[in-house]
Formats: sequence, structure tokens, C-alpha cells
Amino acid sequence: MDPRTFQRATAWLMAGLLVFLVYRIIAPFFTPLAWATVIAIFSYPLHRRVLRLARRPNLAALLTTLIITVLLVLPVVLIVPVLVREGMALFDWLRSKDGLAQVRMVLDNVMARVPADLGNVQETIEDLSRTAGTYLAQQSARIAGNVVSFVFQLAVMLLALFFLLREGPQLVRWLADLSPLGSGHEVVVHEATELVQATISSGFIVALVQGVLGGLVLWILNVPSALFYGVLMAFLAFLPLIGPWLIWGPIAVVLLLTGHTGRGIALLVLGFLLVSGVDNILRPVLIAGRSQLNGLLVFISVLGGIHAFGLVGVVLGPLVVATGVGLLKGYRKELQLMAADRPAAAP
Repeated sequence: MDPRTFQRATAWLMAGLLVFLVYRIIAPFFTPLAWATVIAIFSYPLHRRVLRLARRPNLAALLTTLIITVLLVLPVVLIVPVLVREGMALFDWLRSKDGLAQVRMVLDNVMARVPADLGNVQETIEDLSRTAGTYLAQQSARIAGNVVSFVFQLAVMLLALFFLLREGPQLVRWLADLSPLGSGHEVVVHEATELVQATISSGFIVALVQGVLGGLVLWILNVPSALFYGVLMAFLAFLPLIGPWLIWGPIAVVLLLTGHTGRGIALLVLGFLLVSGVDNILRPVLIAGRSQLNGLLVFISVLGGIHAFGLVGVVLGPLVVATGVGLLKGYRKELQLMAADRPAAAP
């Protein structure tokens, strides 16, 4: 074998091994790093304004990271205590005489419509209570572990966000130097930036609309704590394929089981068509209106991104597709420039 060929093959083998090892090191932190990248792209206009005021990259990156941290943590700090308080109030009500009587009435209605014999109502309630208590005890360790994992990943994301904001321009120039497209990399960067901006801003708009519509529907149907549930639906609207139905669905079931059939059916219809349905219409329109992707590509990229990457796929899926489209446009631009230069060079 030619020594140069052997040397080149060995170099490529070592490079592939190095890439694989780097991937193994980064893989556990893929999700927080991906979120940090997305948030850095979205918040970079804010960072530029902070940088003009602070005039020091380290201080500006730190201030922008603190602002993003407050915006991320504050809603959780405000909502979680209210959610816990509402949950404790519901638990206390279930343990009271009125709550037990209401549960017994619901189970009586259900068992009366079921042809099979489901046993004594009181025994059923006691079994459900024991099962719920055992399940909560078993899941307490997992919940604590998930909280610790969430805090750790949040810390990693914020640390990565700080460095991405501080080193953003140098990183973009470095990627431009490595890009095989020459000037075509500007098309890719512009396409990816526009899509991230559109995806996150449309997420905020959709969440706000769903929260307002959900709270309004519950208020019209005379459901208690409609404002709180509306805020909670807006918060859950950021979770695709989960979203507000986790709130209006159980409320509709409770209304149906407690004899409020008309209100329960109305909530099911309005919740499915209006509250949750607006996401399928509004989000693709907002994203497609601000990016070069058409509605079909946006729809496929969002769902495919969720399947491939989880929650971060809401942004990462369209971003990957938009980057691919940008690469093709950049390559086409380079071909057009080369074709335009050939007639001039021929004479």
C-alpha cells in the first residue's frame, strides 16, 4: 500500500474515532445544550442591546443570562405553589364528608350503567385510596430524582447559554470559515435564525391564545377557578402533544360523571376544536409566515422533530429542516455564481 494512502486512511480513522468519542461525551448533555443554542439564537437581539449598555462581553452575557433565568424560573415559582395549594384543597375536599359523598354518588352512577358487578362502592373507594397512597409513595423517590435532574440540566443549559452569548460572533465566524459553501453560509445562518425566532415567538403567541380561550370557555361554563386553570393551560401549551387538554379533559370528565352532561359535552367539543385545535392552525401559519418553509414542511418537521428529539424537537426539527433548505439554497447560489463567472473567463 502506498504510504500516503495508508497515512490518509489512518488519519480519517482517527478523526472518525475522535468524533465518536466527542459524541459519547456530549450525548448526556444534548438536550440542555440544544435548548441553550436555541435560546441563545432567540435572545441574541436582547443581548446586543445589553452589550451596548454594559460594553463588556462577560458582563453583558451574564446580565442576559440572568434575565433569561428570571423569565424561565419566575412562571414556575408563581404557578407551582398555587398548583400545590389547589391540589391540597382538592385532597382535603375528597377526604371530607361532602367529597366522599360526591365520589360515592359518581361511582354509583357509573356502576349503575355498567352491566358487570363491580362490588361494593365503599370497598371500591377504599381500594382507590390505598392504591393512590401506595403509588404516591413509590413515585416520591422518582419525583425527587427528576427534580434533581431537572435542576442539573437547567444549570448546564444556563452555563452553556452564557458562553454561547459571549462567544457567539467568534463561533459564527469559525463556522463560516469551515463552511464548504463560501458565501452561501449566510443563507443558512439567516434561514436558521429566522426560523428559531419564528418558532419561539409563535410558541408564546399560541400559548397565550390557548390560555385565554381555555379560561374563557371554563368561565362561560361556570367552572370554578377558571382564571387559574387558564394560566395553567397557557403554561402547558408549551408542551406539544400534551398541552391544555390535560386540564380541560379531566374537568369535562368530572362534569359528565357528576351529572352536568351538557356542560361536559360542551367542554369536550370546545376544548378539542377551539382550545387545542387552535395550535394546529395558528402555529404553522405563524412559522410559515416568517420563514421560507411552507406549511407542509413546518408540520412534518415539528412532528418529526418531536419524535426524533423529544420536546426540544419542536424547535430543533424545523431548525434542521430549515438548515437543510438553506444549504440547498446556498449551494444553488454558488452554482449560479460559478455559471456567471464562466462566460467572463472564456474570452
